[in-house]
Amino acid sequence: MNIDPHKLHVIRCYERLPPLPGGMERHIQELTAAQRGLGVRVTEVFNRGQPAGESAQVWPSWKLDQLRPYALRSALFYAAAARRNFELEHKRLQVVHVHGDWPAFLFGSLFARFIGADAVATTLHEWTRGPSELYRLSLKKCDPIFATGLREARRLATITGKSAIHLPSAPAELFFSPPKGRFTPSDVVVAGSLIPRKNVELVLDIAKRRPAISIAVFGEGPAGSHLQALCSQNGLKNVRFHGAVTPEALRSAMSSSKLFLSTAFSEGSPTVALEAMACGLPVVLTPSNDYSNIVDDGFNGRVTTNWSADELVGAIDEFLRDPQRLARASGAARQMAERHRWPAKARIVTDAMIEALERHRAVR
Repeated sequence: MNIDPHKLHVIRCYERLPPLPGGMERHIQELTAAQRGLGVRVTEVFNRGQPAGESAQVWPSWKLDQLRPYALRSALFYAAAARRNFELEHKRLQVVHVHGDWPAFLFGSLFARFIGADAVATTLHEWTRGPSELYRLSLKKCDPIFATGLREARRLATITGKSAIHLPSAPAELFFSPPKGRFTPSDVVVAGSLIPRKNVELVLDIAKRRPAISIAVFGEGPAGSHLQALCSQNGLKNVRFHGAVTPEALRSAMSSSKLFLSTAFSEGSPTVALEAMACGLPVVLTPSNDYSNIVDDGFNGRVTTNWSADELVGAIDEFLRDPQRLARASGAARQMAERHRWPAKARIVTDAMIEALERHRAVR
């Protein structure tokens, strides 16, 4: 590759930025910081939040993420972005990087053309809206294409006929650091929003079948009260709900546990699973996505074939009943997490952008 990262100017577009909670926002923040560390100039275009460097805010008095339909708010967002005066440098190549779904990709491509950007990159964080034809249309001019889920990356490649790069979010750096303080030890840790698609009721079924296994649940959401009521109704003494905690507290809790469990129906990027692996926890996951790039099945974790409580209990028993196997799986989990740190992700993204720019040069 002949283009120096210092000659890139990435205009990264997404409606929300930290300190708002959530995987997508942190993904954007961490990727931006890591690319800046490579010498890439990054301008964050956002509606609300707190950027950590060069940025441009649009519609500051509106909460665009609350507008419906999604296509309307994307149109408003990129129309406002087009009116901003970006300090473009002739010595740098501009890449507009759009995070979102097909409406953002469509209007983001128009925005990129309007400002004369050299390329437009996209990241799909989770497949949520629209038939295949809308993705084919909205991604027609986009290169490179990223997806945080492997299943979504493969689907986008099939739809568009282009390569789509699997880019799961990386664990926060604190999960690689020694924990501060200790949490009450538990055998199994569960972490995530308490919403129906996380399928935490299945965790309670597992707890009922294995009363000797202690399970710590972290997170909050609309299903929280219902889940705690079910615990009481079934007399489950081995499940403890801790609610929402700080990342530091979750790091301490994971370091005091033996295994991470997810029973979700659907997932995008398995960030919390990678965070658990960074803490040395093997993972047991349901097939809520394709995890073959992250889980060496039976070695650093297990991905079940379905959502059967019996199969999940069997997978948990494999590790907890064999201390030597658990120790080997713990080391393998840490090794896998090391491969997914943010500096490596930033290099993948930057190299893909440079390769796309070189392809564009070859066509011209």
